[in-house]
Amino acid sequence: MKIQIYSSLGRDLRTRSFFRRDIEHLIKNVSSKITLDFTEVEFISRSVADEIFNVLCDHPNVVLSGMTGDVDMMYSVVEKSRNNPRVFPSDDNINVVQLNTLKDLDNYFQSF
Repeated sequence: MKIQIYSSLGRDLRTRSFFRRDIEHLIKNVSSKITLDFTEVEFISRSVADEIFNVLCDHPNVVLSGMTGDVDMMYSVVEKSRNNPRVFPSDDNINVVQLNTLKDLDNYFQSF
């Protein structure tokens, strides 16, 4: 089964909750392979890209196709970050700066 995303959801996908709700409606009760075709989709937000990743994790029968340009780039960024989470430095490598006023804050950022 192939789902044309642009004809079902549009070319500009900005909201995670709407995307998830609409995709769940389209793929529910389908056990065969489902291809989400992003041909002609021009934009996805980072939150939608993240939700696409979640859909793929939750539904192993779903695959993607047709992602190009900015859509492909945004999904690739999310996929990379989800597969390789950030590693934060240990607390002992962090310098704490106490700023009590907005003037202190301004001075701090002006020092760079």
